[in-house]
Parts: sequence; C-alpha cells; structure tokens
Amino acid sequence: MKRVMLLLVLIATINLSANPFNNIRVNTRRVYLPVSQKFIYAQRAAAQGNVYAQFDLALMYARGDGVRRSEREAFKWFHKAARNNHTEAKFYMGLSFAQGRGVKRQVQLARYWFKLAAKAGHRQAMAYLVSLERSLKYKSIKNQRIGFNTYR
Repeated sequence: MKRVMLLLVLIATINLSANPFNNIRVNTRRVYLPVSQKFIYAQRAAAQGNVYAQFDLALMYARGDGVRRSEREAFKWFHKAARNNHTEAKFYMGLSFAQGRGVKRQVQLARYWFKLAAKAGHRQAMAYLVSLERSLKYKSIKNQRIGFNTYR
C-alpha cells in the first residue's frame, strides 16, 4: 500500500512539473508596469490637489517605490507640492536644483528654494543654505582674484 501511494505521489509530481506549454513560444512582452495600490490612491488624491499626496507621489517617483523611478516626474510633483506650501517639498526642490535631479543644475534656484524652506523652519534646508552661501562666496572671491590677476 505504501509503495502504491509513493508511486502515485511520484507520478503526480512528475506530471505537475512537466509543463506542456514550455515548447510554445509566446510573446509575453508586458505592456503595463505593475504599480502599487498606494501609488494609485496617491495619484488620485494628488490630481485632486491634496498636497500630502503630491509629496508622497513625488517620493514614490524619486525612490522607485511602487512605480518606475523617474526623477523628472518626481521633480514635477515636488514642484506642485512646493507651490502649495509644503515645506519638505520646498527642501527637495532645492536639492533637485542643487544636484541636477530631474532638471538642469541651477545653483541660484536651489538657493531660492532652500531659503523658502529655511524660512518655514526646515533645519536641513538651513544647513544646505549656509553651505551653498559659503560655496558661492568662495567662488565669487576666487573669480575676483582671477579677474584681478588678469589685468596685471
């Protein structure tokens, strides 16, 4: 009896592992990307103007969390949230311009957004603003020296 049961189990596993469709070639190219449920809800809420959903959507695009990673889309949603007075989004706008993520690197715009976030009380923005101001001051002093030396 044990041998019969063992034989049946063996035959069943062999048949289950053998896939008759292995020899058929089918074009299985995916047309859509699987997205998370959180992304779908955030997208709906962001389209209706919810600032927190806009910021969450931007973070999802920036990190590739539940959706394909896109710095350009992240920048777009950070900008919408920042224009709706979201402090953290203003900081990320400064980072985007300072590092050139999703947009061309522009130090003056980075300074502008860091200043807005710092006025709202964002501590990291204050630190980045100080660092940025120092680097801009150093570059202007260096440029003045170069200009002075060229007229000798």
